Formats: sequence, structure tokens, C-alpha cells
Amino acid sequence: MREILAISANTIREGLRNKMFYILLGIAFVFVLVGRGCMSGSMNIQNRELSPEQMVSFGTIIGFFIITFWGLTLAGLLSMGAILTDIETGVITTFISKPISRFEYLMGKFIGIVAVVLLNVAILALGFSILAYLRAGIFPLHLFLALGVFVVNLLMLISFILLVSLVSARIIAMIFGILAYLFSVGIAIPVYIDALRDKMVGSSMSPVLEIIYFAFPQWGSAHIYAASLIYAPLSQRMSYLPVAHSLLYTVVIWLLVRFVVAKKEF
Repeated sequence: MREILAISANTIREGLRNKMFYILLGIAFVFVLVGRGCMSGSMNIQNRELSPEQMVSFGTIIGFFIITFWGLTLAGLLSMGAILTDIETGVITTFISKPISRFEYLMGKFIGIVAVVLLNVAILALGFSILAYLRAGIFPLHLFLALGVFVVNLLMLISFILLVSLVSARIIAMIFGILAYLFSVGIAIPVYIDALRDKMVGSSMSPVLEIIYFAFPQWGSAHIYAASLIYAPLSQRMSYLPVAHSLLYTVVIWLLVRFVVAKKEF
């Protein structure tokens, strides 16, 4: 365990020295102000004016999607070169030549990346919540509950990009990972949001789309489920099952990562 923590600490230091951490944090904070701005004034949905509490929920859901977008972006940037950089510089041989197993090395890198991304997400969430409280007088605790569920998606995306980066170029790993995530969100939207389902897939999902939906990682469904914890009208048929599906996929992907690293020559 001490070896894993040492590698994690080293990965965290590298992540915090990366200028992209601060650039993305700054850009994201500007966008967070947009979500905060949606909490004032009045808004009508389906000819009904939203109450102050509903306005806060609406603004918080916008803040949630902004925070998660930048969290995913940072996760992709850090994951795509985490192992490849160590291989190219020869640093990995320094680690595994010591009494450190390849599994311990992988766990250390993984925990370090997750810690840096979660720090970024936590700073944005806390900043948004403080601004929301100053603007509307309500501290959106449910934002942190939703982000807690979203962490499952972060774990799987980081694992997925680490796996793809071991068998392809790093930029391909990130692009492939983000596109796969967006694809999952795209096929989940018509499943859960009534107004879009009828327009996109009719009253029921086609057998082909249903197979793709259940076979593909359910990032999108887990993301929408997390969002529904903030803004209930987003969906009326959500459950925790996509989260369990994502956790299962994370375990499978991690087994593949461990297998590839075990067979790879350094």
C-alpha cells in the first residue's frame, strides 16, 4: 500500500504541475458563472412559472453539466499520456525495477489521476455552490450528491482511456474515449427523455438500438441519472442500474488494462 500511495503522490504532483489543470479550471469557472446567472429572474416552462426553488434546481443542473464536461476533459488529458509518458521517458522501468509490482504501479497512477480530477471538480462545485448561495440564498447540496454518482463515470472513462492508450497513439485514446462517452449519452437521451424519444425513436426502441444500448457502456444513462438527482423533471424513469452497469464495465476494463500491462515489454 505504501508503494501505491507513493506513486499516487508523484502522479498528483505531476498533474498539479500541468498547466492544463489551471487553464481548464479557469475556463470552467467562467462557464460556471453562466449556471449561477440562471438562478435569478423568472422563467416559464409549459406555460408555468418556475418557483425560486425550481429556478435554483434549473441553474444547478446547468452548473452540473458544465462541471462534469470540464471534469471529463481534464480526465481525458491526464489519462491519455499517464502511462505512455513513463514508457517513453523510461521512468516506468525505474518504478517496476524496485519492489513494486505492475499492478501497484497501475493502481498508483490511476488513484493519482482520479485525485487530481476530483480536486478540479470539487473546487468548481464548491465555487458554484458559494456563488449560488450568494445569488439565491440556497446552498445546492444535491449538486454534490449528483457529482458523487458522476464519479463512477470518471472512473470508467479514465480506465478506458488508459487501456486504449496502451494499444494506440495517446491523442487517439482521448478522442476515442470522449467520442464513446458522447455516443453513450446520445443513445441514452431518447431512452429516458419523453419529448425526444417520440421524435427520435418512436414509441419504442428498435431491437438494434436496444442491443447497442445495453451492450455499450452506459455512461449516458448514469450521467442522466446523476442529473435527475438535481432536477427531477429531467426524467421520470431513472434508476441506479446504469451506475451498477458502469461499475461492472470499469472492473472489466481494469482487468484488460492489467492484462495488457502484464504482457507489455518495458
